[in-house]
Amino acid sequence: MSDQAFARECLYVTLNEAEQLVAKFLADSRHKKARRNKIRNGRLGPQSDWETDLEGMSAEISACRLLNLYPDLQTETIPVYDMVSKNGWTIDVKTTKYETGKLLAVRGKVASRSDFYMLMIGSFPKYRCAGFASAESLLSDETLTDLGRGLGHALEQNDLLTLNEWKEFFDR
Repeated sequence: MSDQAFARECLYVTLNEAEQLVAKFLADSRHKKARRNKIRNGRLGPQSDWETDLEGMSAEISACRLLNLYPDLQTETIPVYDMVSKNGWTIDVKTTKYETGKLLAVRGKVASRSDFYMLMIGSFPKYRCAGFASAESLLSDETLTDLGRGLGHALEQNDLLTLNEWKEFFDR
């Protein structure tokens, strides 16, 4: 396998059977708790809230595998961000099933809550890392876009840092 083919393949994660069970359990637990507490799902697509929660949790576990981090497994409170890097940067994972999908965030998202946003593309149980953006670059007025469901923040995949670029940034 060439170095380039290997690098592309490293961007893909397929959850194993145990990870799939954990993702389903966490998605179900967090879904029920959020709806019980009348927390509105910030999804921008037409899918159900439960599907959004399952895809989000599965993408988070996939992202953690790629970054060699441990996922947040608690269900008592809904985390503000999805993971913390080894050097303390907070990361919010976003997911879409569309291969050419954009990194999206709802309008009004607070930049101080997460340092970085990560886009995972796919559907349960297989995902691909499409890249990263800083909160400042994603949550700016220049990224406000209407994709048919009102204004939200959006960045194209070619505007994102690659996984290698992101890792190099943190290795400095």
